Amino acid sequence: MLVIWYLNPQLSQDELENLFLFICDRSNNFVTFNISNQLLKTIIYEVSMHDLETPPKNKTRKIIFKDSCQLTTEQKLQIVGQIIGRKKISESEIYDAMLYTHDDGDKITVEKLANYLGCSTRTIYRNMGNELKKEKELLNQELCGIS
Repeated sequence: MLVIWYLNPQLSQDELENLFLFICDRSNNFVTFNISNQLLKTIIYEVSMHDLETPPKNKTRKIIFKDSCQLTTEQKLQIVGQIIGRKKISESEIYDAMLYTHDDGDKITVEKLANYLGCSTRTIYRNMGNELKKEKELLNQELCGIS
């Protein structure tokens, strides 16, 4: 509801309230449960108190392509990656992060590498080849041998 209000700042308080009433009416199929009037009033009040100058924290964006779109799946994924801002991480960057983590005396984990590179753990798994996995194990064994 906060997103709706943020995207439609021209709506008056009454229009916003009517819209929320419509959305929260179970018979309109937007919600799957009944929402009490008291809870709805609380939600409307909290939404109306938010500052419209800053965008609301929202879930990950979804990009939908028309069925008639002639793009291949690979082309669609490239477009989505560009729009969302997915970073490409090379094996050399992962290796540098591994060395940095090792030099600090920390055990090398995928989560630490992702935090260091500012990406998701899934990106690390996707771009980490077998050689890097072996090197990670060797560096961690070396670290355990020193301690």
